[in-house]
Amino acid sequence: MSSGIPVTGVSELVLYVKDLAAAERFYADALGLPVVERWGDPRAAVWVMAGDRTRIGLWGHEGPGIAGGRGGAHVHFAMHIDTADLDAAIERLRSHGLEVEIADFGDSGTAAYVTDPDGNVVELWTWDVAEHLRPR
Repeated sequence: MSSGIPVTGVSELVLYVKDLAAAERFYADALGLPVVERWGDPRAAVWVMAGDRTRIGLWGHEGPGIAGGRGGAHVHFAMHIDTADLDAAIERLRSHGLEVEIADFGDSGTAAYVTDPDGNVVELWTWDVAEHLRPR
């Protein structure tokens, strides 16, 4: 185990979105993530919870964010899901008219990929990345 800063997870992930309403429909309706906060102008944003420790900020504005952060093109991000919940999640996404790509990684679980309205690829992955820290 590392002797670095004792991080316990990811608290926030912020995405710049072109259409805040479309992004909210995707994350809150299609994915079913609960909306926990809304910001009005000049920094219009919607915050949703991904699990019990991570919130995702959907920021509907251009320009620097907190501490001068700038938006960029995201390749993808992954959220953990229990294996028992994956099939229902895939069905839910498809019921919202979304195309889902599935990848089987053998001992490293199964992933379902879907693209949000801004082109970010959202992955639902059954493998627990904490496996990296377990003694071998």
